Amino acid sequence: MQPTFSSRFHKYASIFALALIAVVIAILFWGLMLPRKDFYNELWGPAYLLVRGQSPYNTASLNPVLPAAWLPMSIGFFFPFGWLGETPALQGWYLFTILEICLIVYLAQGEKINLFNTIAAALMCFFFPLTLNHLNLGQFSVTVTACWALAVRLCERSEAISLPHKIDSSQRTRTLLAMTGAMLIALALSKPHLCSLALLGFSYRQTARGGLRPMLSLWARILISCFILCLPLFIAYPNWIPDALVSMGKNGYWAFPSLYVLFARFIGAWGYALAGGVALIVVALNFQIWKKLPPQNALYWSLALAPLTTPYVGSWDFVVLFPLLISTYVNVDWKRKSFLWIAYLVAWGLMARIQMMEVSRNHYFWWVPLWFIGAVAATKAARDAPLFLKNNHRF
Repeated sequence: MQPTFSSRFHKYASIFALALIAVVIAILFWGLMLPRKDFYNELWGPAYLLVRGQSPYNTASLNPVLPAAWLPMSIGFFFPFGWLGETPALQGWYLFTILEICLIVYLAQGEKINLFNTIAAALMCFFFPLTLNHLNLGQFSVTVTACWALAVRLCERSEAISLPHKIDSSQRTRTLLAMTGAMLIALALSKPHLCSLALLGFSYRQTARGGLRPMLSLWARILISCFILCLPLFIAYPNWIPDALVSMGKNGYWAFPSLYVLFARFIGAWGYALAGGVALIVVALNFQIWKKLPPQNALYWSLALAPLTTPYVGSWDFVVLFPLLISTYVNVDWKRKSFLWIAYLVAWGLMARIQMMEVSRNHYFWWVPLWFIGAVAATKAARDAPLFLKNNHRF
């Protein structure tokens, strides 16, 4: 189907609007960048040592606040930051993160891209209080989200290309798309606690589509991509693995904003069992989602549900909610859009109030994923209810 003038207008107008918003946000939030935060501890510091032939996971000489804990794929991919000073590297990471948020806003709209939806979604994402926290720390969760959103789209396009009888440009394009998607997934796995449900769901879909072979092929591409991303570490400092294990083991326990910590804190030993039960229910739900929904929509649910299953999570990780929130927003009418805005503004007020408290603890944000998942679920239920009632007169 040929795109209409209206669809072309909204596509290019949305791109222009996102570019303009990115410039405005970059200027407006410029003061949020602070040195010696997570970007320094986890990415720039290891990259700085790596390009000088030193162990990227032995960062004691840089006096970090925390030991390096991000998996090596992130360091291997972004090692060129190590050739920059901390300040220009931090500025580059800040601008890169803003562009990634714009990419998420664009991709999550799918075929329903619209100038007005784009502006609304961008405002939601950039003024989400925990986005400000993410930018302040120089965190990696936006990168994880953008990598998954783009990876699934590329993998789907590679599968849509018909297989010829011999290697030609179509087959090469298919292979390139599949490997690029696997590379993005490998990079996202630098934070595996945010990827578990997405990887399980995507693997299940590959198996359901063609048996074990497509799934094993997917895993092979991901493992090869992980090795390729780690090559800079093996080349510059071959003995990095022991230091990585020691460094990751030094990360201390703190009150994560997760159901696991919440249940254990208030219920005690039974809290672990309850958290495990919730995780099992979410995993089962995740499989059902991947069974019934298109891959892109299923992915958004998997990312949003991930914080409910992992004991290790930070409030800045809740940016993984963005694709589900955006894709829901663009597919409902104005009444349900209004409901989502009300839910967003209520949550915004509560999050902002917590951040402005004299003593603001990260675990105070445990409710954020539940709130937005509940709001999205209520919106989808309200959207689908008329059709259900129409098909079930004797309700």
